Amino acid sequence: MIDIQEYKAPVYLVHSLAEYMEVIKIHGLEKSISRGESRRYPALQAAAFRRNSSLDIKAMADEFQSYIGNTLTEMQNKHFLAFCQHYGLPTNLLDFTHSPLISLYFACAGHEGEPGIVYLINSDRLIDLSGRLELMNSIFFPRFLSADEELFELFHGITNVFLQDKYILELLTQIDGLIGACPGCEAIHSEIQRLLRSERVDNLDRLVALMDKRVRSVKGLASVWSLRRLSVFSHLYIQFLNLLLFLAHHYEPFVLPFYFTYEPANITNRVSNQSSIFIYQLYGLDNMRQAIQPDHLIEIENKADILADLDCMGINEKFIFNDYDHIASYIKQKHLKLSDIQEEKLQNLKRMSRELMERSSKT
Repeated sequence: MIDIQEYKAPVYLVHSLAEYMEVIKIHGLEKSISRGESRRYPALQAAAFRRNSSLDIKAMADEFQSYIGNTLTEMQNKHFLAFCQHYGLPTNLLDFTHSPLISLYFACAGHEGEPGIVYLINSDRLIDLSGRLELMNSIFFPRFLSADEELFELFHGITNVFLQDKYILELLTQIDGLIGACPGCEAIHSEIQRLLRSERVDNLDRLVALMDKRVRSVKGLASVWSLRRLSVFSHLYIQFLNLLLFLAHHYEPFVLPFYFTYEPANITNRVSNQSSIFIYQLYGLDNMRQAIQPDHLIEIENKADILADLDCMGINEKFIFNDYDHIASYIKQKHLKLSDIQEEKLQNLKRMSRELMERSSKT
């Protein structure tokens, strides 16, 4: 079982709905996105990577669409990756929600003997891809490495994240960990160490120039003219991906200080009821994939009582899934519980009746 401290994020323990909402409020997590899981798993990762990294995500989606595409609406075909996720086909999308109560429900629904976990990620780490669905139908790395003009707006979105000092330092640390020790990267390592020691980033031009030089030597490129139109932060990101692809070992997930997200249209009622947002987990050749690192974790105890409180607020299986199967399941569970209560009352009455008769017979 994983130690959740490995995420290097603060962990809060709660035993009630009131304590949970207090943690959300005290730490300013109302605008964070979150994901609830009913037990601890080794890592936060999309379904396509949980068994191994050899699943062909696009081939599976294409085959699924070839069977059912003509029965779907135009909107469902447009957002087909989310449709695949909804029906259990493994993708590189990882479900999150804007609603901390929805996350709490999923953290409590299952594995009654174990604590649930809610993972939260700061909203200022998110870059919305909802308007660029064409990017989600291809492996991201080749598109980014081309640095073509149509992606400049997206690169500027990345820049807005990087402009926060704490996140650019995170990226520099990750670059150094992945490629700093590779042969030929000694100068890059020295420059990153200098920047990290200063704990401030006033000028990245020298680092970018060193990375450009190393990429040219690896890829044999004569120029990087397309990158000159990018901001220094976006330029740094592209060259990091280049070096990651061509130099680094791919057996461990790589860390970035931001996540690409996707908010699907309301292709099913479940999407709107769950306030869904997906993290698009980047992946590439071999075992290359992006790690998902939460900023905060909330450990949940006393699940049954919390589920009862959530049900009083209308957060339950019927509302969250909103399909025939789950509505029927919700009704069944509710009436099973009512029948158990009624049965307990009847057994108590029988016991009391027996006791009265025994007392009467003795007198």
